[in-house]
Amino acid sequence: MKDKKPTVFLAVTDNLLAKQLSEGFQLSGYKTVRAALARDCYSAWSSPERFTVCVIDQHLADQPGAVLARYLAENKARKVVLFGKLDDAVLRLELYRMGVSPIIRNPESSAEIVAAVEASITRKTTARISATVIPFPDTDDLSGAWKIKSLQRELQTPSGKTIGLTRNELKVCLAFAASKTEATNRELLCRSIYGRTDSAANRALDAVIKRLRQKIMAVSSNVDPITTHYGEGHRFTEPLVAVD
Repeated sequence: MKDKKPTVFLAVTDNLLAKQLSEGFQLSGYKTVRAALARDCYSAWSSPERFTVCVIDQHLADQPGAVLARYLAENKARKVVLFGKLDDAVLRLELYRMGVSPIIRNPESSAEIVAAVEASITRKTTARISATVIPFPDTDDLSGAWKIKSLQRELQTPSGKTIGLTRNELKVCLAFAASKTEATNRELLCRSIYGRTDSAANRALDAVIKRLRQKIMAVSSNVDPITTHYGEGHRFTEPLVAVD
């Protein structure tokens, strides 16, 4: 009987990382094919339909992964994912426009890469389910909603508990409320808060969101309503409105 498992093409030079990724994808039901160098990838590539997803490390030993990712996208690969340190916003935008998505910047572990790839493959289905399961309130009925009180600089849970916010945490919450069912745009958010979109601003934004998560989880029974959408931004998955 023919094996129907989806196949992941891994372009990763680091042997330990390649092993961890292979094991992670295999535990999730994927087969893996690995190439350690960019030149191996070009020779291994034969058909756009051969691989379900191509996962490329930016830090290949013989060529930046972005070059290989661009080549695969131009040659109609079904899905191309790039991970690693890539601070050039212009290059990232170019890659997105070519169809490379997500670009996972500075992942902390192989598990994060595997989870991001799987989420990106099923993103459309998940988005449709979320839109129907999580109703957002209109302006007349705020029951069950989280509320942002800008003047008091507070976030109020549906049960009435309040969370004090810094100025930047308030800006992030207001961005969540404005985007509703869509993920926020990280670059626009960085520019709004810090006036720039460089790596330092992105790290600072990550720190703000991390602190906000910790504050929320401390008062809401460890519920974390903030989700990360790799290559896009973040989203508040429960009803959230600004009331002043």
